[in-house]
Amino acid sequence: MIETTKQTHSKIAIMPKTKILWSLSQSSFERQTGPKLAAQLCDLKIDALRVVVSPALLPLLQRLREDLSTHFKSVLNRPTPSGLMPFVCGLVGRRARLRVPGGNHEIKAGESFNLVVRADFDACVHPDKLPHPSDIEIVLSSPDMKSQLKVGSSLTVSFGQTILEVTQIETMGNSLRLKVVATQPTQLLTGMDVQSSDLPHGLLPLLPQDEEVISHRFMQVADYVIVHGIHSKEDLLKLKARIMPEKSGQGSLRHPSVSVGPAVRDSKATLPPRWIWKVDSKESLELLPAILDCVDGVLISRSELGLSVAPNSLPIVQKDLIARCNQAAKIVIVASELMYSMRVNPNPTRAEVSDMANAAADGADALLLAEEVTEGPFGDLVAEMSRETLVNAAPFLESNWNRVEFQAKTDEDAIAYGALKVARDIGARAIVCLTEGGYTANRLASLRTPIDIVAISYNENIMRQLDLVNSVQGMTIDSTLPFDQILAETKLKLHQSFGFNKGDKIVFVSLTASSVSARNSNIFTVQEID
Repeated sequence: MIETTKQTHSKIAIMPKTKILWSLSQSSFERQTGPKLAAQLCDLKIDALRVVVSPALLPLLQRLREDLSTHFKSVLNRPTPSGLMPFVCGLVGRRARLRVPGGNHEIKAGESFNLVVRADFDACVHPDKLPHPSDIEIVLSSPDMKSQLKVGSSLTVSFGQTILEVTQIETMGNSLRLKVVATQPTQLLTGMDVQSSDLPHGLLPLLPQDEEVISHRFMQVADYVIVHGIHSKEDLLKLKARIMPEKSGQGSLRHPSVSVGPAVRDSKATLPPRWIWKVDSKESLELLPAILDCVDGVLISRSELGLSVAPNSLPIVQKDLIARCNQAAKIVIVASELMYSMRVNPNPTRAEVSDMANAAADGADALLLAEEVTEGPFGDLVAEMSRETLVNAAPFLESNWNRVEFQAKTDEDAIAYGALKVARDIGARAIVCLTEGGYTANRLASLRTPIDIVAISYNENIMRQLDLVNSVQGMTIDSTLPFDQILAETKLKLHQSFGFNKGDKIVFVSLTASSVSARNSNIFTVQEID
């Protein structure tokens, strides 16, 4: 990532190209004021924020967006009218979470204990806000989830650290009392997710609270929407159609969720969010080939996927999914088990550091850190250690970025790959691309170049969305400028706002516009900052 302060090229701080996606629960928004939370996120150098959205959270997210914009303006040397931090939002859906007396409870291997299973949407969304329960509880977002629980069911707590085997079930009104046996020693914490093949997590039919969020179109705060638990391409398209503006249509192969037309040239125009498909089961994995063209990216939830796919196959599944997304120029996010021990320890394990570096080396755009890690007592250290791990992995990534020969299937692929080779050969400071809807930046970034990418867009929402993409940093430019003036204005902004110096070389790329033709004309050129 390009450092935004004015300093010499040799002194610019190294920032990771793989982005850090930071999870926050609704309780975090309720515990802290918006300005304080915005300052904290900026101080931690978080790239993007992931939240599970309920109706009550929507206005809080709107205020946080405003507070982030105010904070960024005061600390960055470039205009940030809408803030630079993309919001990755998910619906609550069918979710199960722990509530523990006192907030935590130590469990020994082989220990037998009771827990209560009940449906309570509010307690599921923010389990630590209500008074502590008298028993260990699993709170469900929907009452229909408990219908398949039985003796012999296995409940996986959080990231598979503990499996609870159900040995007895007793009905108590609308709740269940389970007797369970722990297979491993662990610490149960309030807020941990509980997964099981006997706890259905389909998104449809929508819960009333998710229905309200959809009907409000996320109140225009979502840059990305994570969707899961949908069983067909048709259901996904119906859900997307409810959020996309009436005149935007269904997008295109390159832009499944954003119709690239006159609207994207208006800097203030509101655009629909992009959609991320969550691969969290064997079914969602098998549906991916049919659904990939309809989404803008993929999130790999390894903990959930491991419940229906052999755990020893997950590393290969991860590599295959990332390679598939890179080939298709789709965003790919890796989740689960990242820095997990830091929920209770100030230092990660060697395996966790290696896992994070390997996910980046595989070609992930972003790595998702879960709530129990980010909101734990060592959240600040989690951000620092994650950033250092990704920075230390950078030399290997840079020396091996083209270790597999790229097969260009289109003219645009050839232009993008050629621009990257030229930028590497001449020691360019960055590749600068003009992109209306973001495809050019995604195509360049999908090749996992060691060269930084600055994406120029006309729309502020596109700019912010691109900040989730590997190696990419966005900025906006006036859409009324003639093409022959865009380069001059770009150089000026790179110097004034991104710390580029006179003589720095850039490779300028456009896959959709040039001085030869306003459309369907590709160009890349080597330039120097004047």
